[in-house]
Amino acid sequence: MAPRVLVVEDNAVNLELLIALLQQEGCEVLVAETADAGLRLARTAQPALILMDVQLPGMTGYEATRHLKADPATATIPIVALTALAMQGEEERAKAAGCAGYLTKPLDTRVFRETVRKLLGPGGSG
Repeated sequence: MAPRVLVVEDNAVNLELLIALLQQEGCEVLVAETADAGLRLARTAQPALILMDVQLPGMTGYEATRHLKADPATATIPIVALTALAMQGEEERAKAAGCAGYLTKPLDTRVFRETVRKLLGPGGSG
C-alpha cells in the first residue's frame, strides 16, 4: 500500500512540484491549501507524513503544527516544514513547533527525497 502524504501548501507551482516528487516516490498525495483544511484532513486521513508550508493564509504552518502535535489523534505523524524563509533561526523555530524536518524552497530535490524516505521509514510505510 502506498504511503499517504498530506501536503499543506497554498502556492500552485510549489504544490505541483511536491505532488510530482511524491508520486515518483510511490506516495498517495493528499492536498490542503490552508492550515485549517490541513488540520481537518490530517485528523480524518491519518497520513504517514505531513509536508507543511510555513507561510499559509490565516493560521501559519507553525501554529498548525503545534495544533497537530497537541492532538492525540495526530501527535505521532511526522511533519516537515517547508519555507522560503531561509533565515537564521528558522530551522530552530520549526523544531520548537514540533517539526521532524525542515526544507527550504526552492527545493533541493535530492535532499527532499532523502528526507521523505527517512521519515517514511523502511518500505515507505512509516
